[in-house]
Amino acid sequence: MPTADINGIRYYYEISGEGDPIVLITGFGGDTRFWRRATEILSDRFTVISVDNRGSGKTEYDGDVTIDLMADDVVALLEHLNFGSAHILGWSMGSHVAQNIAIRHPKRVRTLTLVSTYRRRPSRTAYILGTGVDEMEKTGSCETFSRLVNGLGYTEDYFRMKEERNSPIKMAEYTDLKKIKDQFAAINSHDTTDTASEIKAPTFCVHGMDDIMVDVREGDALADMIAGCERLRIPAVGHLVPSDDYIPQVIDFIERH
Repeated sequence: MPTADINGIRYYYEISGEGDPIVLITGFGGDTRFWRRATEILSDRFTVISVDNRGSGKTEYDGDVTIDLMADDVVALLEHLNFGSAHILGWSMGSHVAQNIAIRHPKRVRTLTLVSTYRRRPSRTAYILGTGVDEMEKTGSCETFSRLVNGLGYTEDYFRMKEERNSPIKMAEYTDLKKIKDQFAAINSHDTTDTASEIKAPTFCVHGMDDIMVDVREGDALADMIAGCERLRIPAVGHLVPSDDYIPQVIDFIERH
């Protein structure tokens, strides 16, 4: 298991392929497994690096969890791997980490791809997920929280299809209350409304048109703040955007820049 002892943590990452480096940063509670399909597509052309943020997966940490620190961890890992810069791709919370890198460490970013992205987390989503965190504290069970995340992440068509087929819905894997609370606090405390316009890297903004966790209008508002930002809007897709629906376009975007 590749790990790097950086910034006072033991940072877990996975690396495959050859070529220019691209870093994949996942969302709330996610880990490197989220990127399996994306890695398959990208590794023919890139050195693909996926990471477990503080508060998720196999990364070992103590102390604070903030978006700033998660961004600094990615930068430190690039240094550890002797990469001066990389293409950066972040999904959901990971897109906030990616924005942070582009704002605070601009020389590290060759291109920036933001998927299911936002400036500040939506209030409705924070209310729903906060309810799930409260329930976990009361019961010690993660099941309700996982169901709430699924409800926000998938589309109506997805749930109807599962219902018609009488097919089980895979539960989101949340098991550690402390880690969930740490990342939830990091998300709640970060806002790029006043700073996103500082992003100068070539930027590609991807959003599902049926995203109810983060409305596509929020992705548009962010894209409007970034000079020259290109957009991909995908019909009938929610917050969880299938890799095959956008990774080929990411490759095209990178190759044009």
